[in-house]
Parts: sequence; structure tokens; C-alpha cells
Amino acid sequence: MINISDVQNSMEAMKREELLKQHPYEIWQSKDGKWYTYLPAQDGGRVLKKRKFKNDLESIIIDYYKNKKEILLKDIFQEWALQKLEYGDIQKQTFDRYTTDFHRFFDNAYISKKDIRKITENDLEVFIRETIRNMGLTNKAYGGLRLLVIGIFKYAKRQKYSEISITQFFGDLELPKKCFVKKAVKDDESVFTDDEVEKISNYIQKNPSLLNYGILLAFQTGVRVGELCTLKYSDIQRNKLCIRRTEVRYRDKDGNYVFEVRESPKTEAGNRDIILNSQAKRTLKEIRKMNPFGEYMFIKDGKRIKEKAFSVKITKICKYVGIKERSMHKARKTYATKLINGGVDESLIIKQMGHTSIDCTKNYYYFNNKNDEEAIKQIERAISY
Repeated sequence: MINISDVQNSMEAMKREELLKQHPYEIWQSKDGKWYTYLPAQDGGRVLKKRKFKNDLESIIIDYYKNKKEILLKDIFQEWALQKLEYGDIQKQTFDRYTTDFHRFFDNAYISKKDIRKITENDLEVFIRETIRNMGLTNKAYGGLRLLVIGIFKYAKRQKYSEISITQFFGDLELPKKCFVKKAVKDDESVFTDDEVEKISNYIQKNPSLLNYGILLAFQTGVRVGELCTLKYSDIQRNKLCIRRTEVRYRDKDGNYVFEVRESPKTEAGNRDIILNSQAKRTLKEIRKMNPFGEYMFIKDGKRIKEKAFSVKITKICKYVGIKERSMHKARKTYATKLINGGVDESLIIKQMGHTSIDCTKNYYYFNNKNDEEAIKQIERAISY
């Protein structure tokens, strides 16, 4: 004879197990003997929960998922992004960027108010097309949207919130190139001309300081500003500058920015040894004279100079010497352009830049750095008929 009570208990246990499977966070026992886990918070973060017994903690988790009236995109996004952060798949800096992009693309979208279990492929396609059109997205900006949609819906399918196969969806989605905004990139906004670099160099020689020499070193080596501000003297190995770390910025739980040194560059290819020319070596000697004992090359009042200081300083220098204001990243692009124009082997260029292919360098870092007078002379020499 079937025991109804046993059947009910078995069904309840199955439901309990199913709800616990939705929980993306680890459940652990601390040294104090209590059990801990996290639950998603309303502000997009997470809240720590603890109980004396594991079963009591699991009951809190189950109640949380039972009481959720709707499962919205923001809920899935929080669970997915926090899980990636907890597993170490992404850094806090990347998590912050995902969060910013989510608010940008989804906050005012009708699809965000719909239970994810009711979202269809047609809803998704309309949302994507309208977002591209209404926000005037470039192909690159669309890449950020696409990344979030894929992550959210892959996670939702694993949790059995959605039946949409997002990989197949994007495989079938046809978006013509003309639907994306194409921003005209002007050469004089992307790189410095030779004349402008000379003006900046002359200014720095007349106004020596750690910040100024750091900017000059960026022009001479093509380092990223986040790499520049974390350089140590131990990174100098004979004729090479070893890039091994970078600065990262993220927000803490109170929303304040935190600046940290990460012991790895921005990308895997960014871990590189840059060959130094004679000018870069001289610049490094001047830097050491000004700061002979600091842990980092660039220190002020006993503290490491952060990348923002270099960004602010180069803007001021541009204004002072009377040229168009540009960022530190434009110094890096100028370096790449000089290497290509100088006929440096492509295999060496990508090593100096920390890129995985020359296509990346040529497509995004190579611009005309000649002023009008120089450009006219080159065309005159090339076209003689």
C-alpha cells in the first residue's frame, strides 16, 4: 500500500532540491561552525546569510526562490554576473562594466519588465533591432549588448528559466552592416603628428617631472597607461621593459572607486618584453634620478601615481603647447603608427604592442600621422604624371 505521506515528502524533497539547484552561490561552513551563503540583493549586489545549521540556511534559500513572483532579466543578469565573478571568470572591473552596460541597454526596455519565462525569440529580435536603431549603436557597441544577451540566456536555459537556444538564435539573426552607425574617425583625433610629438617632447625636456617623463616614456614604448603607472625598476632588463602588471579600477560595495595593481597585464598577449630604444633608456635614467628608491617608478608623496594623473597631465600639456587635446591612448596609437611606417617587422610590432595579430594593430591603431604639408609632398612624389 502506498504511503501518501511518504509520497508527499518525496515530492517535497524533489521540489526542494530543484529550488536549491537554482542557487548560484556556494554554501560553506566557516571555522565558527556556522553555515554561510549569499543571496542576490535588490541593489544589484549580494547579501551574506548565515545560520547555525545547514538545513536552516537551505530553507532561507528555498523561501527566497519560492517568493519570487517574477523572474526578470535583471534577476538573471545579477545571478549570472555574480557567479562569473565568484568563480573568477571575470574581474571586478569587468563586472562593473557589465553592470553599466546592462543599465544602459536594458533599464528602459520593455523586455526588462517581462518575465523571462515568457520572452520569445521574436521579443528578443525586436529588442535587439530597436536598441541598435534607437541608441545608434556601432558594431563595437552592439558587441557589448550581444555579450550580455548571450550570457543571460545561456544561464537562464541552464536554470530552466528559458527554452531559447541563444547560440542558434544569433546564428539565425541577420543584421545588415548598414543598420550600425559608422563613426568617422579622424586621423588628427586618433594620433599625434611628428610635429606635435616634438612639441610635447620639447615641453617635457624644459619642464622635467615624473609625470612628464612618464608621458614621454609612453610615446617611446607604446605602453598602456594602466601598465605605465605600475612599472617597477625591476621591470627593466637590459634593453627591454618587461610588462607584467596593470592598474584596475572598480567600485566597492559603497559605490566608491578602488584602484588596485593586478599582477598581470590587460590581456594574455599584453605580457611582453618591449625593446627599448636609446631615447627610452635615457628617459628611464631621468626617472630613476627623480625617484631612486621608490617601489614603483612613479610615486608622489609616498604613494603610487595613478593612471588618471597621467591622463589629466597630457591634456594640460596639449593645451599648453597649442595642439588638439588627446588622451594617453592616442600616444599608444602614435607609437603603433610609427612602427608600421618605419617598416618594423610585423611579428615584432605585435610583440611590442601586446597584440595577438597584426590585423588588430592595423585596423585599430594605424592612422595617418602626417600633417597636410607632409601629406601633399608625399602625394606629389608618388603621382608624377
